[in-house]
Amino acid sequence: MSGTVKLSDLTYMGKVEGRHAWSYDDSWYYWTEKSNVVTSDLQGSLVVCRLTLTLSRDTQNTIRPFTKTDAKKAIVSTLN
Repeated sequence: MSGTVKLSDLTYMGKVEGRHAWSYDDSWYYWTEKSNVVTSDLQGSLVVCRLTLTLSRDTQNTIRPFTKTDAKKAIVSTLN
């Protein structure tokens, strides 16, 4: 891997065994809806990163479920 990884560099591979999957540079990343971790294995034991919500002091914050976009952003942030 060289340079900065962008969101568009990850390829969404669809669902694999019920988990959303992305690939980048011969590596695969998996995320299950309602989960707060991305893993590099289908069993869910090799955690790559944790998802977090950004809170703002100036606005009303609401708790919401994580999305595929949140997972993808967390992967890119970890790779960078």
